[in-house]
Amino acid sequence: MIEIIKHGPLSTVERTNLDMVGFADETERAATAIVVDNKVQHISMTDPDVEVLPIAEALRKYDWVQDLMFGLIAPDASDDVRRVTELALEPVGYLVHVKEGAKVKLPVQTFTLLETPQARQYVHDITVIEPNAEVEMISGDAVSDGLRAGEHVSISEKYVREGARCRSLSIERWGEDMHVKSYSRTHIEKGAHVTDSSIALAPIGRHESVSQVDIEEDAVYSEQSIVFAPEGTQRISDTRIDLRGDRSSAESIARMVSAGGEITNRSHLTGDGHDTKGYLGCDGLKLSEGGFIDSSPSLRANTTDAQLSHEASIGMISEEKLSYLMASGLEEDQARELIVQGFLDFDSQQLPESIRSQVVEMVAQAKTGAL
Repeated sequence: MIEIIKHGPLSTVERTNLDMVGFADETERAATAIVVDNKVQHISMTDPDVEVLPIAEALRKYDWVQDLMFGLIAPDASDDVRRVTELALEPVGYLVHVKEGAKVKLPVQTFTLLETPQARQYVHDITVIEPNAEVEMISGDAVSDGLRAGEHVSISEKYVREGARCRSLSIERWGEDMHVKSYSRTHIEKGAHVTDSSIALAPIGRHESVSQVDIEEDAVYSEQSIVFAPEGTQRISDTRIDLRGDRSSAESIARMVSAGGEITNRSHLTGDGHDTKGYLGCDGLKLSEGGFIDSSPSLRANTTDAQLSHEASIGMISEEKLSYLMASGLEEDQARELIVQGFLDFDSQQLPESIRSQVVEMVAQAKTGAL
């Protein structure tokens, strides 16, 4: 075991704020990277098969990182991305590099934390998982206590090389009046397996997420997302999955709950390769008359043997289920909370036990407006 710490330790307050989005002590993680406001605050490594560097340092150290930066997302992909590339004197973010053939036993954790009210935070991260490596990743976004307003723009590029396996979980907890825009793109090479789970429960002013996943021959991608929108929250998601290679497959399942907030979910699945298989599942639950859920799954087959399907549904809490639970002795609020938890299906998210109780508590607080 080795440990390298750069850019200073975290304060007790910073650790407390990050605990809510899955942070664990560095000795329990293969590597840790944390961006606070617009600087890399902390990096540590305990596994020699994982290297983490500030992105600016990585660009200077490795020529190949220059080829990967904006290799999947063009610097003029949107007005926001263009603005970040033009305004930033030096890129802020990190490189996570998992070495070829590594079987990383502990998770790699990466976080962003916004501490300054009304600040603008721009982060660009690159993840490279080399051939036949295996790793679990936990990431999160948080704000300091009392911070309500600010702006965050993130650009994420992930390269999963041939035969690699990666399972990731991300949790966000923003300020209630913040504006957030996330741009991510993942390239999954031949025979690789990727599982992504994301949880977005806390209130936020407006969050726009744009993502694309390109899947090559014999590769497998599985995505599960939980989205909760209390009153005053707007969430807009545009996801594109392209089954490029022969025999590639993908499954994307979104569970959305509106408690007065607005959710727009657009998901697109394309079958370009032969003998591809894909499924989109979009389920929504309305808890009040306010707000809305707008879900639009779409499929496109460019080959004759693509097998693509989707299913979408939006409903409200069943009075029959509510009455049954109340008859068993639960108060109405307890019964509603239990139904919501069952709908969100935390078991399928494969949440670590250390995080599961926090997420369940966040559902309860979000429903009552306490977050």
